[in-house]
Amino acid sequence: MRRALALLVLLGGCAEMRTPPPPPPPADLAGGNQPGQLADPLRAAILASAVAFADAWVGLADKPEAVARAAAQVEYLNLALTSSDGYAAMPRTTLLSLGLAREELRAALGINEAADPQQVMRALLAAARALRANQPERAAAALPAGMFRPGGAASIRRFAEPGPLPQAAAATNLAQQDLSRMDTNRLWLQGRPQDLVGMEIGNSPGGSAPGMGALSGF
Repeated sequence: MRRALALLVLLGGCAEMRTPPPPPPPADLAGGNQPGQLADPLRAAILASAVAFADAWVGLADKPEAVARAAAQVEYLNLALTSSDGYAAMPRTTLLSLGLAREELRAALGINEAADPQQVMRALLAAARALRANQPERAAAALPAGMFRPGGAASIRRFAEPGPLPQAAAATNLAQQDLSRMDTNRLWLQGRPQDLVGMEIGNSPGGSAPGMGALSGF
């Protein structure tokens, strides 16, 4: 019996060694393409979103690509922070504030409030990538009317004029402050962030984005 148990443990360990690590998330979601950003995409998304919303919306006016990317980052933070053991020290009030920021953004951008967060992220990142590549038709096709109101090219125009976003500004700034506090007080799990354990991430040309743990891949 003991031999059988030992064999099972050994086989399990070998299988685990053969399992490749999950690929990194898309660099545009993390806010850049520096190695440090991809090593800890949650940190990078917190910092990037705080910069994007620093002046509530003025800096995002007439920048639909930046709006789509920043909105995707807020969707990502809501998904990832609630499932991350490494960021367990992030205050619940900050998580609630980010949830309100997501609601504000969805209302401002005409995103269906019941839409699946992963699908919303996939669509937003696909639109942002297409806009960055100067492919407006492809960007419009990434925003279906069932998920975005009014959808298509009209939604791209709506992204260019998001209007005031005070909750997004407050929530992302709060998350940035908490991140600094966690660094100062060494509140990381086992001394360092373990934010994407078990994460499945795709990065296909179609605009895939990350998923966490039990969540399906983007």
